[in-house]
Formats: sequence, C-alpha cells, structure tokens
Amino acid sequence: MNTKMLTKTLAVSVIAAAVLAGCSSTTGPAFNISEIQTSNGQKAFRAECHGLFENGSACMTAAQKMCGNQKVNVLETIAGTKTPSDSRDVIFNCVTPAEPAPAPAPVVAQPAPAPAPVVAPRKLTLGAATNFAVDSAVLTPNAKQILDKFIADAQGVKFSSLTVSGYTDSTASVSHNLALSDRRARAVMDYLKAHGLNADIYSAKGYGKANPIASNATVAGRAENRRVEVVVTP
Repeated sequence: MNTKMLTKTLAVSVIAAAVLAGCSSTTGPAFNISEIQTSNGQKAFRAECHGLFENGSACMTAAQKMCGNQKVNVLETIAGTKTPSDSRDVIFNCVTPAEPAPAPAPVVAQPAPAPAPVVAPRKLTLGAATNFAVDSAVLTPNAKQILDKFIADAQGVKFSSLTVSGYTDSTASVSHNLALSDRRARAVMDYLKAHGLNADIYSAKGYGKANPIASNATVAGRAENRRVEVVVTP
C-alpha cells in the first residue's frame, strides 16, 4: 500500500468515528426530552431524536420510558401545539390508561310465575223429594245437615258470589210454582248466610218449572225437577 492510499483510508475512518460520536454515547442513544407547557397551561413533553442513526421508534421508546406505566399520548391538535411532521420530534404527554369496562353481569332467566290455580265454582243440589215437605219452603233436618256440611267444607274461604236457584215440576199453576221455588231458594240462601258461608254477593231466585233436568211425565222425573241449586264462585 502506497502512502497516498493509506492517507485516504485514515481519513474515512476519522469521519466515521465522528458521525458515531454524534448519535450515540456511553449512556445510550442520543435524544433529548424537555418539559414544555401548551398555550392552555397543559403540561407536556418534547422528545427530539435527530441523530443520523436515530429514528421515530427510538424516539417513541424514549417517550415511553419517560411515561413509565402511563401511556404516551401524542398531541396532535391540542391548543399551542401542532402535529410534528417528523416522528423524531414528538410532543406528548402521559396519560393513565382507561380501565376496561366491567363485563356485564350475566342475565339469569327468571322462571315464569306459576299460573294461578283455576278454582271451579262449587255446586250443591238439594232434591225437593227428600229435603222439603210437599208444597213447603221449610228446611227439613235432612236439608240442614247437608247444608251444614257444605258450610264446614268452605270454612275460611270467602267467595265472590253465592247464587241459589229454586225449581219445581210442572204441576200446579205457573204463579204458584214461581212463588214456591222462590221461597225455597231464599230459605236456603238465608240459612247458608246465617251459618257462616262467606260471600261478597248473595242472591236467590225461583224459576218455577223452567229448566227441567228430567221428564215431568213421570213421578221420578218430577221429583228430580223439584230442586234447589246452590253455586258458590271463588
């Protein structure tokens, strides 16, 4: 190697050494972070990384070290600052990361309420052949015994209505039968009411020979038609 070539090699080595010294040091990459204040008084920082071998990534790494556990927030359109055109000149502040929204509580399907039990109206029929004397509306001991059991079975229950309907067979006149059936129906209603059957509404009516349940052409049929029907509705 001649003297002229050796001189050129040494010159290149000196230039390279000078460049490295300008962008790195014994303490790490060459960057500068300074505290600034925006025009609205907000505290911020400026990171400058202009070394020949620096880049935006190194500058952001420096900013993250400055913020520690907080998040680097690059200020883009805040009063008093402008978006840096060079990522190696970054204006930023440090913000606490937002807590993730709690997961919604699981929706527990509620069982549908059980439907209210349907209570059918209760019905009692008193046959005139055994519970009333002929052409009489006076309750016999047998009739009272049946009604007493009906009252005992309904003990503690309040009904919405008590309806008593009286009927006769087809013998005798229409007016006579209507009056007799009405007296028998009222006798039954009064007894039930006086002996503890509880209802909001009490009603009694005689229908005479209407609504027969058997043939009036026979003795047995006429006996079935002479009756009093009691209906209680929950």
